Amino acid sequence: MNRTYPRYAIAAVAAVLIKNNKILLVRRGHPPGQGKWSIPGGALEPGEKLVEAAKRELREETGLDAEAIGVLWILNNIVYDKKGRTLYHYLIADLLFDPETIRGELKPGGDAVDAKWFEVSQLISNPEVSKTTKRLVRRIEKYGYTYLPIEEIDHVTIQE
Repeated sequence: MNRTYPRYAIAAVAAVLIKNNKILLVRRGHPPGQGKWSIPGGALEPGEKLVEAAKRELREETGLDAEAIGVLWILNNIVYDKKGRTLYHYLIADLLFDPETIRGELKPGGDAVDAKWFEVSQLISNPEVSKTTKRLVRRIEKYGYTYLPIEEIDHVTIQE
Protein backbone atom coordinates (compact mmCIF):
# COMPACT_ATOMS: atom_id res chain seq x y z
CA MET A 1 0.00 0.00 0.00
CA ASN A 2 1.30 3.43 -0.92
CA ARG A 3 1.51 5.67 2.15
CA THR A 4 1.51 8.91 0.16
CA TYR A 5 -1.81 10.02 -1.27
CA PRO A 6 -3.62 7.08 0.37
CA ARG A 7 -7.14 6.00 -0.55
CA TYR A 8 -7.91 5.41 3.14
CA ALA A 9 -6.46 6.44 6.49
CA ILE A 10 -3.64 4.18 7.68
CA ALA A 11 -3.96 2.68 11.17
CA ALA A 12 -0.82 3.29 13.23
CA VAL A 13 0.49 3.12 16.78
CA ALA A 14 2.99 5.06 18.86
CA ALA A 15 4.80 3.72 21.93
CA VAL A 16 4.84 6.42 24.63
CA LEU A 17 7.48 5.69 27.24
CA ILE A 18 8.06 8.26 29.98
CA LYS A 19 10.40 7.80 32.96
CA ASN A 20 11.51 10.41 35.51
CA ASN A 21 9.90 13.22 33.45
CA LYS A 22 11.85 12.14 30.37
CA ILE A 23 10.22 10.81 27.22
CA LEU A 24 11.79 8.41 24.75
CA LEU A 25 11.98 9.75 21.19
CA VAL A 26 13.49 8.59 17.92
CA ARG A 27 14.83 10.61 15.02
CA ARG A 28 12.94 9.61 11.88
CA GLY A 29 15.03 8.35 8.97
CA HIS A 30 12.20 8.44 6.42
CA PRO A 31 9.15 10.58 5.58
CA PRO A 32 6.84 11.66 6.98
CA GLY A 33 8.76 13.64 9.56
CA GLN A 34 12.20 12.67 8.29
CA GLY A 35 14.88 14.16 10.55
CA LYS A 36 12.42 15.08 13.30
CA TRP A 37 12.33 13.61 16.81
CA SER A 38 9.09 11.77 17.49
CA ILE A 39 7.44 8.99 19.45
CA PRO A 40 8.52 5.51 18.26
CA GLY A 41 5.79 4.01 16.12
CA GLY A 42 4.42 3.02 12.76
CA ALA A 43 1.67 1.34 10.80
CA LEU A 44 -0.14 -1.78 11.94
CA GLU A 45 0.46 -4.93 9.96
CA PRO A 46 -2.60 -6.94 8.81
CA GLY A 47 -4.04 -8.98 11.69
CA GLU A 48 -1.83 -7.27 14.26
CA LYS A 49 -3.29 -6.07 17.57
CA LEU A 50 -2.60 -2.54 18.80
CA VAL A 51 -0.50 -3.72 21.74
CA GLU A 52 1.52 -6.14 19.59
CA ALA A 53 2.18 -3.40 17.03
CA ALA A 54 3.26 -0.84 19.64
CA LYS A 55 5.60 -3.34 21.33
CA ARG A 56 7.06 -4.31 17.93
CA GLU A 57 7.64 -0.69 16.95
CA LEU A 58 9.22 0.10 20.34
CA ARG A 59 11.59 -2.87 19.99
CA GLU A 60 12.43 -2.22 16.32
CA GLU A 61 13.09 1.51 16.71
CA THR A 62 14.71 1.66 20.18
CA GLY A 63 15.95 -1.82 21.10
CA LEU A 64 13.78 -1.71 24.24
CA ASP A 65 10.92 -3.89 25.42
CA ALA A 66 8.23 -2.78 27.87
CA GLU A 67 4.60 -3.51 28.74
CA ALA A 68 1.76 -1.32 27.49
CA ILE A 69 -0.76 -0.18 30.11
CA GLY A 70 -3.30 1.75 28.06
CA VAL A 71 -4.31 4.04 25.23
CA LEU A 72 -3.25 7.57 26.08
CA TRP A 73 -4.64 9.34 23.02
CA ILE A 74 -5.94 8.85 19.49
CA LEU A 75 -4.69 11.29 16.86
CA ASN A 76 -6.28 11.72 13.44
CA ASN A 77 -3.21 13.08 11.65
CA ILE A 78 -3.82 14.45 8.15
CA VAL A 79 -1.10 16.18 6.15
CA TYR A 80 -2.09 18.08 3.00
CA ASP A 81 0.16 18.97 0.08
CA LYS A 82 0.37 22.49 -1.37
CA LYS A 83 -2.61 21.79 -3.61
CA GLY A 84 -4.80 20.73 -0.68
CA ARG A 85 -4.70 17.02 -1.48
CA THR A 86 -4.22 14.47 1.31
CA LEU A 87 -0.53 13.62 1.24
CA TYR A 88 -0.57 11.47 4.43
CA HIS A 89 -3.42 10.31 6.65
CA TYR A 90 -2.71 8.28 9.78
CA LEU A 91 -5.05 7.36 12.62
CA ILE A 92 -2.55 6.93 15.45
CA ALA A 93 -3.24 5.19 18.76
CA ASP A 94 -0.70 6.42 21.33
CA LEU A 95 -0.14 3.61 23.82
CA LEU A 96 1.36 4.43 27.21
CA PHE A 97 3.99 1.99 28.48
CA ASP A 98 4.97 1.16 32.06
CA PRO A 99 8.51 2.50 32.70
CA GLU A 100 9.06 -0.09 35.45
CA THR A 101 8.96 -2.87 32.82
CA ILE A 102 11.74 -1.54 30.54
CA ARG A 103 14.17 -4.22 29.33
CA GLY A 104 16.98 -4.08 26.80
CA GLU A 105 19.60 -1.62 25.66
CA LEU A 106 18.71 1.67 23.97
CA LYS A 107 19.87 1.63 20.33
CA PRO A 108 18.13 2.95 17.21
CA GLY A 109 16.85 0.56 14.57
CA GLY A 110 14.24 0.18 11.85
CA ASP A 111 13.65 3.57 10.26
CA ALA A 112 14.98 5.40 13.36
CA VAL A 113 18.47 6.86 12.94
CA ASP A 114 18.80 7.84 16.62
CA ALA A 115 17.00 7.27 19.91
CA LYS A 116 17.30 9.15 23.20
CA TRP A 117 15.49 10.47 26.26
CA PHE A 118 14.29 14.11 26.38
CA GLU A 119 13.00 16.23 29.25
CA VAL A 120 9.24 16.49 28.63
CA SER A 121 9.25 20.16 29.68
CA GLN A 122 11.73 21.08 26.92
CA LEU A 123 9.96 19.53 23.93
CA ILE A 124 7.54 22.31 23.02
CA SER A 125 10.36 24.79 22.36
CA ASN A 126 12.56 22.30 20.48
CA PRO A 127 12.31 22.95 16.69
CA GLU A 128 13.60 19.42 15.94
CA VAL A 129 10.59 17.76 17.62
CA SER A 130 7.67 16.76 15.38
CA LYS A 131 4.36 18.62 15.51
CA THR A 132 2.51 15.44 16.48
CA THR A 133 4.84 14.86 19.44
CA LYS A 134 4.34 18.46 20.57
CA ARG A 135 0.56 17.95 20.34
CA LEU A 136 0.87 14.88 22.57
CA VAL A 137 2.93 16.84 25.11
CA ARG A 138 0.32 19.62 25.16
CA ARG A 139 -2.38 16.99 25.70
CA ILE A 140 -0.39 15.54 28.63
CA GLU A 141 0.10 19.02 30.11
CA LYS A 142 -3.67 19.61 29.91
CA TYR A 143 -5.04 16.20 30.99
CA GLY A 144 -2.12 14.35 32.59
CA TYR A 145 -1.44 10.69 31.95
CA THR A 146 -5.04 9.51 31.84
CA TYR A 147 -5.54 6.46 29.67
CA LEU A 148 -7.97 3.73 28.69
CA PRO A 149 -6.69 0.51 30.33
CA ILE A 150 -5.22 -2.10 28.00
CA GLU A 151 -7.86 -4.71 28.85
CA GLU A 152 -10.45 -2.43 27.21
CA ILE A 153 -8.84 -2.72 23.76
CA ASP A 154 -7.65 -5.31 21.24
CA HIS A 155 -10.81 -7.38 20.99
CA VAL A 156 -10.61 -10.12 18.39
CA THR A 157 -13.48 -11.33 16.23
CA ILE A 158 -13.20 -14.85 14.88
CA GLN A 159 -15.37 -15.81 11.94
CA GLU A 160 -16.82 -19.27 12.32
